[in-house]
Amino acid sequence: MKRLGFARPLIFLSLFLVCSSPLLSYAGTAKLQAAPPKTKTAVSGPTTTDLSRLKLKRNILTIRLEKGFFEFVEMMDFENEGSATIISKGGAPTLRFVLPKSSNIRNPRARWGAAPAGVDPKFLATVGDELRTSEPIPPGRKFIVLLYRLEDEFGGIRVEKPILYDTPSLAVLPEKDRVQAQAIGFAAQPAVEFQSREYNRFVGTARAGTVVRIDMQAPDSMGGLGVFYVVGGVMVVLSLGLGLYIRKRRNTAYSAQVEREEILRAIALLDDRLAAGEISTDEHVRERTSRFERLKELSD
Repeated sequence: MKRLGFARPLIFLSLFLVCSSPLLSYAGTAKLQAAPPKTKTAVSGPTTTDLSRLKLKRNILTIRLEKGFFEFVEMMDFENEGSATIISKGGAPTLRFVLPKSSNIRNPRARWGAAPAGVDPKFLATVGDELRTSEPIPPGRKFIVLLYRLEDEFGGIRVEKPILYDTPSLAVLPEKDRVQAQAIGFAAQPAVEFQSREYNRFVGTARAGTVVRIDMQAPDSMGGLGVFYVVGGVMVVLSLGLGLYIRKRRNTAYSAQVEREEILRAIALLDDRLAAGEISTDEHVRERTSRFERLKELSD
């Protein structure tokens, strides 16, 4: 039964992604147009400005790696549980969406990849990292799909996603073998497959006002870092070895030079002693020959 319960939102997600694929195909950073300040629409039946009846039943977040960017596709399954259409009160938004941020030092901000699917663009307005809509929400279900991207960084990034709506089911689905991710505080469950892709799965609940943290990296980020450390270590060892070798060669050359000078002085002293008659010719030849042979060895 648990598999069937989770299969429903995956079916919704697959259908929604298929239907919205032209809209969600990335073609550069999206430029979202702000809504006119006094957009109005005719609403039939009872209305209310009470947002407490609007519930987020499921929130599914898939993460893919595309050309150095983590691409997020987020499906939000809302339901207006009341019997009246929720309308804006004094221009206040009926729905809000906020972009996450990452630990990437150079590019921490996410960027919209496309306008949200399931939301009337006439009612959209952007305020900083937040997207707002004043669109009326009739009773029943409302599915919304968001597309945004975060830039990868060497060694991976930590993503902080603010939660605006309580939800009993938040699922984080990083693409298996393409995105190494861990949703902190969420339970890991068996991987799922849809649209010919396999995804790891982390599931939990989320409360409004909290921040969900996701650690992620590309498979080659850590591998590249490991190679960096290995190559760096090898270079350090080689540098130390080369330094010791050069130092030893220098010490050996210096010692040989000192010994040569001592032998030359000893040979000169033997010649002086022979001239002064202090040693015999045989003794002079014997000692001079042994020193001369050592001098030849040092010169080779």
